[in-house]
Amino acid sequence: MSARRFRWLRAASDRVPTKWFASIATALFLAATAAFGGLATAAAEGPVELDAGEEHRNDQLAITVQRAVLIDDLAEAGVTIEPGQRVLAVVVEVENRWTRALPTTPGNSVSSSVVLAEGPGLGREPGGVAHYDDSTALPWLQPGVPTTVVLAWAVDQSDYADGEELHLVLNDETLFTGSFVVSGQSWEDPEPAAIVTVRITDVGEGRDTETDADDEGTDG
Repeated sequence: MSARRFRWLRAASDRVPTKWFASIATALFLAATAAFGGLATAAAEGPVELDAGEEHRNDQLAITVQRAVLIDDLAEAGVTIEPGQRVLAVVVEVENRWTRALPTTPGNSVSSSVVLAEGPGLGREPGGVAHYDDSTALPWLQPGVPTTVVLAWAVDQSDYADGEELHLVLNDETLFTGSFVVSGQSWEDPEPAAIVTVRITDVGEGRDTETDADDEGTDG
């Protein structure tokens, strides 16, 4: 069932361009960076502007935002919606560039590195992360192995619409090495490094109707 529900992603990829050219207003940069406490530095240097399909690299991750869709429901991605909400899902290719496996749980790796850049969800991490190929929730990212994941947010129906541009902040994090009381290493202190613009496609229920019909005929 999960694999079938994810077919809409592959079908949508055939119709959605992987690169959109758009400019982002200065006000958007200021709003996004202010939410992360890096306003002074970011205002002077400015996050890098990227389009869908362009890669951003840092010491922890290589991230490429591929596309974004609206769908009525996507429980397989680990996000629960309330009445009046839908799911905003973003397909991201990511590679762990560190030497150890990284979790995708809240506050870690891709979850803290890709956040909303505008609207009521400004600075919000995804509510769910799933592997693109098999919909495994909260997959671990193995060192040096590129993989594709789906990041999902529960959003109000009026927040986004088909054809709109979505802006995402890509954060860089600093490797922290503990000592004395706290030991070990962790990636912390996310700072805005890039803003990606991607066009949203509304896929409705997200059902592959032709495949579903074939399945029903087979079952009968």
